[in-house]
Parts: sequence; structure tokens; C-alpha cells
Amino acid sequence: MVNRRLLRTKAFQTIYAFRTVERANYQLAFDYIAEQFLPNLDLMIPKEEQMPKLEGLRKLAELYFEELFKGEVKAEDIPADSKNAGRQALAIYRDAVKRDRVRIKHAMIEEVEKIYDNYLKLLLLLVELADVAVWDEQRRLLESEHKTSRFGENQVILALRNLPNFENEIIRRDLRWTEDDQNFIRKLFLDAVLPDTEFQSYLRTSKHNFEEDLAIVVHILKTFILKHHSVVAYFEEKDLNWGENKDVLKSLTTKTFKIQNIAELVLQPLALNWDDDKFYFTDLFDQTLNNDDEYEKIIIEQTKNWEADRLAMTDMIILKMGLAEMIHFSSIPVKVSINEYIELAKNYSTPKSGQFVNGLLDVLSQKLAEDGIVRKSGRGLIDNK
Repeated sequence: MVNRRLLRTKAFQTIYAFRTVERANYQLAFDYIAEQFLPNLDLMIPKEEQMPKLEGLRKLAELYFEELFKGEVKAEDIPADSKNAGRQALAIYRDAVKRDRVRIKHAMIEEVEKIYDNYLKLLLLLVELADVAVWDEQRRLLESEHKTSRFGENQVILALRNLPNFENEIIRRDLRWTEDDQNFIRKLFLDAVLPDTEFQSYLRTSKHNFEEDLAIVVHILKTFILKHHSVVAYFEEKDLNWGENKDVLKSLTTKTFKIQNIAELVLQPLALNWDDDKFYFTDLFDQTLNNDDEYEKIIIEQTKNWEADRLAMTDMIILKMGLAEMIHFSSIPVKVSINEYIELAKNYSTPKSGQFVNGLLDVLSQKLAEDGIVRKSGRGLIDNK
């Protein structure tokens, strides 16, 4: 199932992506300014003669834009054309950043929720393999010891196929293995599943009890659906974050078949309480960005020997997320937050980042608690002494 650690990782990646887009929009603002001071080819004046004045106006517009951006307007005697271009560039930049933030945040949520689509599609692959097993026997002109249709009669597969909510979710989400996918599925069955010794042993028995049917389903799931190179390659092509999401998918599919009888077969939820987790997820993203300047000031005050631009952007984002969680999520213990962001730094930043984040967040947590900024309650008080 989706857990908070994965959500922290997704939020970090999204904030990093947003910062990258933000910088790109900043550069586009300069491109806009440059476009406002291109030579007018309709004039009788050669463009070479126009350029010195236009270049001067462009540089003044860029200077004015930077001053507006920083909130430190100093230049006074700037021509109106340069001021207008600088103001318009800032307006375009702010509008682009606002739209990109909404778009990227929506994509962040959609990406996590799409994990459930892949979970359902993996289950649907089991059903498709059962259909291919029936097809395989029907296409044989001669009698064979391979009674592959027996897998199509597997009671666990039949129960999965007939789960009302499974069918409804497949239809609602428009999930399917297309006709183009059938060759891939048939090849997986014929080249990998069919020669498998456990599957061969299963086929040699005409009648199977629940335990035998469940065991072969779990075997095929773990051996082929979750691990076979062709299945992995298929999902890696469709999902850029497959490597990161596969543990969640393994957990969801495995728990689906941890049952004692057919009646226990149900679809697993994306998370134990997705509504709460989704609120945490989006609020962590918003709080980190909304309080960016405040958090940067706190960090820089504690790292007086470092300038902000000397800190790796990944470290800065992780530290700001850590501050956001410690300050705004009162039910999460400080030690839990620190440990989670240490792991995030180890996995996504520089080799020494884990130790750096550990030391800095530990010091900041104590200072902010003494100042009454970090206040914990309920479960958040656990292990905070």
C-alpha cells in the first residue's frame, strides 16, 4: 500500500520539478524582454543603426525586471518602454508559475492514484493468462498432456473475474489489455508460464482444491507477473516511476491473495486511509512552497558559513520539507520526520547529505521547539523527549 515515505518522495520530486520549471519561466521572461526590443524592419533606418538604442533599452528592462522580482526597485530614471517591458515580463512570469504550480500539483496526485490502475491491470493480467490457457488448448488439433484449460477453471481466478467491484473499476478506469497486447501475453504464457515445472505439475491434476488453486495463482504472480523481464519492460515503458512504485504494487497484489477462503478475496485499497494521506501529501507540498522564504531564512541563519546558493538544491528542498512537516503536522513526531528526511537525502542528494540534513534538522527542531514554533500533540509527542 501507499505509505507516507513514498508520499514524501513524490512530494520532493514534484517540488524539485516545480523549481526547475520556475527557473525556466524566469529565463523565458528575459526572452520576452528581448523580443520587445528587436529592430523594426519596416523602418527606413537600417537595423544596425537601431540596435545600440534597443540594446540599451533591453538591458534597462532586464535590470528593472530583476529589481521588481526581488522587490528592491532602485533605478529611477528608466525609460517608459523599459519599465513597461519589465512589468509585463514579471506579470507573464508570475502567471506562468501560478499555472504550472496548479498543473504540477494535480499531476503529483494523479501519479500516485495511477498506481491503483497498475494494480488492477496486474490482476487483469492473471485473468488474461487464464483466457490464453483456454485458447492454447482449443487451438491444438491433437490430444496433448497439456490440459491448459484447467488453469482457466481455477476457482481463485474465476472469483477474481467475478468480483463486482473489480469489474466496475476496470470499466470505470477504462483499463484493458488491448488486441496489440495479446501477442505479448500469449508469448509470456507459451515461453515462460507453460514450461514452468510447478505449472506443469498443476496441469497434470484434473481436479484442484482451493489451496492448490491459490498456490498456483500466487506462484504465477510472484514468478512471472511481478518479475518476468517482459512484464517489467512493458510497465517500465508505460510508467516512468515503475521502479519506485513496484514495491507498492507487490504489496497490493500479494495482500490480495493472502486469503484463507474464496470469500476473503477482495480488492486492496490504495492506502489504509487515502483521504487523510492525500491531505497530508498536498498540504506538505503547499506548506513547503507557501513558506519558502521563511524556511530559507531559518536555514541560512543556522548555516551562517554557507551562502544559500552553495547548498545543493536537493538539500534545500529536503530541509524545507522537514521544517514544513515539523511545524505544520503536529501529530507526526519530530524524530520520525528527521529520520524520514535523512533517508530522502541519502537516496536523492549528495553522499554527505544524510549526515548534513540529520545535524541541521536536529538543531533546528530543538531551537524551534524552544521558540514555541514546533508544537506537537497526540501521537506527535511520542519519542520527542
